[in-house]
Amino acid sequence: MKEKEVRQLTTEKIEIRSVSEGQKKTIGGYAVKYNSPTLMRDRWGDEFLEEIASGAFDKSLQNRNQKALWNHDTSKPLGSVSAGTLRFNSDMSGLNYDIDLPNNTYGNDAYESVQRGDVDGSSFGFRCNDDVWSKVQYEGKEIYKRSIVEADLFEVSPCTFPAYDNSDMCCRSLETFKESLNQKENLRKKLVIETLL
Repeated sequence: MKEKEVRQLTTEKIEIRSVSEGQKKTIGGYAVKYNSPTLMRDRWGDEFLEEIASGAFDKSLQNRNQKALWNHDTSKPLGSVSAGTLRFNSDMSGLNYDIDLPNNTYGNDAYESVQRGDVDGSSFGFRCNDDVWSKVQYEGKEIYKRSIVEADLFEVSPCTFPAYDNSDMCCRSLETFKESLNQKENLRKKLVIETLL
């Protein structure tokens, strides 16, 4: 079973979308920017790039079961697609969202923290269904790149620390890819040796 991964976006700020007397408090931003490689590090310190392909969440969004959470805390839901209080829009840049905040303590806290600029990042939780690994040149060195082609989106969160955060799933995924490369190279060497004999 594939595990849930969490990523926090650094390129866009979450912002107040609308507010006027007696109306809903709405915040929003980009959950993810498409085709924008981000440098990541696995638990052994190996660096790799990761990007989300355009439309990677399209199939998942049809399920309409995504939630908005305050800092990934499942006890503090801010909105949900099924209730109409969380809306996603996929454009050329990425997947953006709007949350109509609840009129409760953590909803009001979220609004105040975003308005003051204390919370300025977006994060998302997902499970990768299909990814493609490759080797690319990055800042003068060869590095692995993971392109997430299809994934299930579970939640989006306004977050305190807007920086990509790698997970064990991602680490295992990189190690699995490296192992498959090693196996292919070993098979190639074995075939070369057998043809020479």
